[in-house]
Amino acid sequence: MRSISARQLALAIGVLAFGAYIAPAAAQYPSKPVNVVVPFPVGGYVDSFARVVTAKLGTLLGQTMPVLNRPGAGGTLGAEAVVRAQPDGYTILVSGVSSLAIFEALKPDAGQVVLPKLSYISLVASTPGVMTTSKQSGVTSFKDLVEKIRSEPGRHSYGSAGPGTPSHLWSAEIARALKLDVRHVGYKGGAAALQELANGQIIWMIDTPVGSLPMARAGRLTPLAVIAPGRIKQLPDVPSIGELGLPQLADKASTLYLAAPVGTPKAVIDRLNELYATAIRDPEFAARIDTFDSILPDPKMTPDEVRQTAETEYRGWFDTVRQTGIKVD
Repeated sequence: MRSISARQLALAIGVLAFGAYIAPAAAQYPSKPVNVVVPFPVGGYVDSFARVVTAKLGTLLGQTMPVLNRPGAGGTLGAEAVVRAQPDGYTILVSGVSSLAIFEALKPDAGQVVLPKLSYISLVASTPGVMTTSKQSGVTSFKDLVEKIRSEPGRHSYGSAGPGTPSHLWSAEIARALKLDVRHVGYKGGAAALQELANGQIIWMIDTPVGSLPMARAGRLTPLAVIAPGRIKQLPDVPSIGELGLPQLADKASTLYLAAPVGTPKAVIDRLNELYATAIRDPEFAARIDTFDSILPDPKMTPDEVRQTAETEYRGWFDTVRQTGIKVD
């Protein structure tokens, strides 16, 4: 019988020990709270959505899932924190890839289109954008807005949740396509931008329904358009952006994903994927998500399919930035 070297023996023991460590860890997961990084400020759409999702997932997991807000750089600071985190299943991310793609494409030295190195777990939901203006503006329709800006060139600004966010790209493309002489003002999150909008400091803002509609219902904002393939249930009288002659934005919804550091055990990724599928099938949870005017994914989506979807969406946003020539202010 051929003998093995001490080095080969040590390597074999190491492999067995690693396998023995991973299997119980995955089987016992989670044995402590699971931290959820949200790369945007408290009170915005992503934060609000993440708290609903993690509350449900936490119940299904039998553990708390505290939300840790890490805003900045179009969502990249929070995403990078998760990329660097221990791949043990106790740090996950709730974010879209749109902001990451836009922020990367806005860099003057941006190279190839490369999705951040994360393990994608589930597609959470897709949500349209809502374009609003302040009641103080006197504008009551998209046409009125365009006419007002053209009659007062250089006097107005639009707001966004920050450079490199979907709200920035949506608005910048509208300004570019219609040749509107307006400036961009980036805020630290959608909530701050909407407050400035309501106070009349900017002329328009595009945010998700969860951010825009409460202020519209309170009589502070006027909805002008929705960024979606068609009209949405909560605003049946508000035209879609395609109806207004900008079909290139119709499919640019804001999509959120659950992701974890690369190297997170497959058993953990699969379990989280399965539990979110369970959540989607819960009528009460689905009804809660419906209040965001969001579209839930197919509960049968596997982590591999989720990653493919994320890659396609990332490339689409990246290419749009390049094609339109949008720059960071």
